[in-house]
Amino acid sequence: MRIVIVGPGALGSLLTARISLYLDRHDRAGSGQDVRLHLLDYRPERAEFLARHGLILDDGSRRAHCFPAVTADPEICAGAEILFFCVKTTAVAAALAGVLPFLVPFQVVMAMQNGVGHLDRLALLPCLHGAGVTSEGATLLSAGHVRHGGAGLTRLGLLNGTPASAGMILERAAKLFNGAGLATEITDDPLAHVWAKLLVNVGINALTAIHRCRNGELLESAVLRDTLEKAVREAKMVARAKNIPITADPVATTLAVCQATGNNISSMLQDVQRHRRTEIDAINGAIVAEGERLGIPTPVNRELVRLVREIEDAYLHNREQERT
Repeated sequence: MRIVIVGPGALGSLLTARISLYLDRHDRAGSGQDVRLHLLDYRPERAEFLARHGLILDDGSRRAHCFPAVTADPEICAGAEILFFCVKTTAVAAALAGVLPFLVPFQVVMAMQNGVGHLDRLALLPCLHGAGVTSEGATLLSAGHVRHGGAGLTRLGLLNGTPASAGMILERAAKLFNGAGLATEITDDPLAHVWAKLLVNVGINALTAIHRCRNGELLESAVLRDTLEKAVREAKMVARAKNIPITADPVATTLAVCQATGNNISSMLQDVQRHRRTEIDAINGAIVAEGERLGIPTPVNRELVRLVREIEDAYLHNREQERT
């Protein structure tokens, strides 16, 4: 089985390192695991660096070093049974365009992004596609150095049918993930889990980015907590209008996540700190766009989008000024 992980960010590096270390242990034990793992990076110079220096995984108690196969050549996707897209939503279009010539009908592409803005693009692929949702905590400390901040659960599921061959591919991938210490299960309704995570991100990411605070600090301010709750309720109304099943109270879930991950820095705040383009359009922006389409007002999410874009535009503009 050939697996390609696209994107050496926090999640891509975590998955690659965990699986690579697991395969290394089995190779030494002579178990005959027939799995070939590749990490695909769109930046050749970084791919060369990672291939030479490997990946470092810190999990709080120990540090491990592995040397997976890393390449910048998208042709590696030809013949792969499953591809895990771990790039940011802002990079999905370019990443898909790069691998498109090498995709065939019975491959599976799994999108592991936050938000929902990217899912429509998957329908244009000539192959099977699905969505993955994970609560694994990962922080990229530097290129090739990832910290596993906390164990979670990963769910994988197809969005365009469940032929037997694809089911077997997903089952093998899930078995591999579980063996590598990444708790994983197959779901028949990945979209419900994508939206459940989206509602949590709607309440946390933008507010932490705007106010430069950790997740838990949102609970310490009555104003921030109130804004969080209003943003999530708007998103819940949109989800219900789309007939997305919401089984748990998303406000209570989001507050619980804030509590459980109190010391964490959200991915959007990390983007702001590093002056990178954020995923605001795929998270709160997606709620605003769907709300407009469905005739549901989303004023709180609209304001959060405006504020994040204002911050983002300022540092991206300054970066362009420095280049000229």
